[in-house]
Amino acid sequence: MNTARCARTASLFSLILFLCSLTFSAVIANAANDEQPLYIGWASTDITPEGPVNLIGQMHKRIAKTVLDPLTATVLALETRSERGDVEQAIMVSCDVLLTRKAIQEELRLRLKSKLQDFDVNKLFLNATHTHTAPGFIDGAFKGRYEIDEADGVMKPSVYAEFFLDRVSNAVVEAWEKRSPGGMSWALGHAVIGLNRRAHYFDGTSAMYGKTNREDFSNIEGGEDHSVEMLFFWSENKKITGIAINVACPAQETEGLSEVSADFWHDIRKELRKRISSDLYVLPQCSAAGDLSPHRMVRKKAEEIMQQKRGLSFRQEIARRIANTVDEVYPVAEQEIQNKIIFKHDVVNLNIPPHDSSTLPFYETDSVQPAELHVIRLGDLALATNPFELYLDYGIRIKSRSRAVLTLIIQLSSQHSGYLPTERAVQGGGYSAEKFVVGPEGGNVLVNETVARINAMWE
Repeated sequence: MNTARCARTASLFSLILFLCSLTFSAVIANAANDEQPLYIGWASTDITPEGPVNLIGQMHKRIAKTVLDPLTATVLALETRSERGDVEQAIMVSCDVLLTRKAIQEELRLRLKSKLQDFDVNKLFLNATHTHTAPGFIDGAFKGRYEIDEADGVMKPSVYAEFFLDRVSNAVVEAWEKRSPGGMSWALGHAVIGLNRRAHYFDGTSAMYGKTNREDFSNIEGGEDHSVEMLFFWSENKKITGIAINVACPAQETEGLSEVSADFWHDIRKELRKRISSDLYVLPQCSAAGDLSPHRMVRKKAEEIMQQKRGLSFRQEIARRIANTVDEVYPVAEQEIQNKIIFKHDVVNLNIPPHDSSTLPFYETDSVQPAELHVIRLGDLALATNPFELYLDYGIRIKSRSRAVLTLIIQLSSQHSGYLPTERAVQGGGYSAEKFVVGPEGGNVLVNETVARINAMWE
């Protein structure tokens, strides 16, 4: 009898422990999925070089002695805090440069560590707009293609890097210290900006910017993404403070100039500030667009005539299209402001398998062992970074498999690992698809890991 009673007592005790564990697990799960008050900070800084510089991005040296329009770094600081003391954070820095470098981001974090003691500097990341009319950061990069003679009075990349780091670190501190209660909303619009730039021919080959008036021209190789994905940020009294704008197109409409320029993002900033607010912050993000650009491959003459009739440069036309899209969705975004959100931010160091070493590009890249990725949940949205000039198909796969309502891809972030072409592109060959560090196998790893990380934030 005593033995039976002891058995019943033990069973009851086990049941109580089991129920307690379920309750505890539920509390932890709820804590991880709570909506918390959002704090927002903005800053921007001029990163235009002071003096002649060598521009990078073309296949030849270009010394810029004049500035067509300024280069800007824009900083967005985000934080949520709960009554329990839980904190989540991110600082995004968008830069009007060709690419980001791992060494530059690491140095920036090092400089900020003592200045931002209440911020985890690993949750800061840079991204590039990929303008071809800005200087580089590292002396001797691109295997000496852009070597300069200092006697000519041209700023060395390492000198520009110091200038850049000083300006950006100050802006990051300003944005972090200015964070205050605010709100966020999102919107989705559409505008034709990025176009596939690879022509495919009947013999199975492809070429970036290949001629489309040849008799053997078959088709444009890949797809396009005309979505304009937007995050609106508001003050506590619902005044617009800034917009993050994500488009699948690098800033390369006037890429061949020998003047310093932010390309079409300068025109977009001007147009939006004219229409909305003179102190509006604009945070540019380039989505997966390794095989896209704003250059027209079809209907070129008709595009030129329409442009002339409107009295606009094509950069201004791009700005008009973006601003019109913002105008269309603005009333919707204004109605759906969230002051409390679920905010999660994972920093992922992923070893991505490299491709055959015989296909390495002419320029040096940062190592993909590991590659740094950032995966963020902001309410119903997800953001996912990668260090590549990522072909569009990979971005579409991530977006399609993501559990988020809307998923923003941010390429050329945290480091520079070159093009990541698709299998279709590798078979066609040509620039961007014959010399690369990571190929389709690595692309599959990137997609699967990114999707898994995003979807885990909804579990």
